[in-house]
Amino acid sequence: MIPTATGIKVHFDAGGTVTHVKLIIIDGHIAVVGSHNWTYTAFALNNEASVVIESSEVASEFYRYFRTIR
Repeated sequence: MIPTATGIKVHFDAGGTVTHVKLIIIDGHIAVVGSHNWTYTAFALNNEASVVIESSEVASEFYRYFRTIR
């Protein structure tokens, strides 16, 4: 769990739903999105897929989408 003192915004699903995609938005213009869990196993041993997209427009769209599914 990320401590709240870090200032990082963390959102959790409402009861009864599961969002499996992982999304990080960095400085409003870099979006990292994919299926990876952020663990050693996922990065080193699993077959996962994630992408890094450098685009303010794409980062904004992901942000808006995730705000609607909370």
